[in-house]
Amino acid sequence: MQLLARSKHSVSLTAAGRAFLEEARELIAHGQRAIDMARRASEGLTGKISVGFMGSVSYELLPRILREFGRRFPAIHVDLREQKSVEHIESLHAAKIDLGIVRVPISNAADLNMRTIAVKRFIAVLPRDHRLAASRSLRLEDLSEAPFMIFPADKSPSLHAKFLMACDEAGFSPRIAHEAWQMASMVSLVAAGMGVALLPAQVRNSPHPGVVYKELDNDSQHLELEIAATWRPDNISAGVHSILSVLGER
Repeated sequence: MQLLARSKHSVSLTAAGRAFLEEARELIAHGQRAIDMARRASEGLTGKISVGFMGSVSYELLPRILREFGRRFPAIHVDLREQKSVEHIESLHAAKIDLGIVRVPISNAADLNMRTIAVKRFIAVLPRDHRLAASRSLRLEDLSEAPFMIFPADKSPSLHAKFLMACDEAGFSPRIAHEAWQMASMVSLVAAGMGVALLPAQVRNSPHPGVVYKELDNDSQHLELEIAATWRPDNISAGVHSILSVLGER
C-alpha cells in the first residue's frame, strides 16, 4: 500500500495516505482524551459517589453541600439515598454507599471514620393556640406538663436519647403521646393539637400555619445535635476525598 506519491520536485499523500493520516490524528486525540479522563478521575474531578443522607438534612444542609459540590466537581455524579442514621452504618459496612451523613452519637460505627460537619439545636414546636405560643422566652421545663411527640428509639436513637436526657436535665420525665420519625408528620400532629415536640432547627425551613417554632433558653448540650460525615477507612477513592474537601468548608 502506497501512502506517499513522490516526484523529482515534491512529495504528496496518496488517497490511502490521507485516510491513514486522518485516522492517526484521531487515534492521537483519543489517546490524549483517555489520559485527560484518567487524570481527572484520579484527581476526583470525574466519576460517581454514593451518599446516604437523613431526611432532616434535606431542609438546609444537604442543598448547600450539593450546590457547592456541583459547582466544584460538575463531572462527578452524586447518587443520593435517603436512609435513617442506623441504616447508613449498615450500608457503609456492606459497601453500598461511599459516605453517610448521620447524627451522632451512633452505635456500631467505631470502625468508621467520622467528621463533624454541623451542630444544630432542638427547638420547640407548639400548636399556634398553645398558651406559651406567644411567650417571649421559653424553657424546656415550661413544657413539663405537655404531651410530647417523640422520635422512636429504633429509628432515630440519637434524637430519642437526646430528648430524654434534655428532659431529665430540665427536671422532669416527659409524657409521651405519640411516636413518629418523619418531621413533617410530627409537625402535622402538633398542628392538630395532639401535643408538642422538640425537633431539629432545620424544620423552620418548612413553615406550617398551625404551629409556632420556639427557641429554648436552656443552655444544655443535650439540646445540641451533631451531624457528621462518616466513611470507611479503606475507601480512599478520589470521589470521597472530593466531597470531604467540600464538607471540610462547612
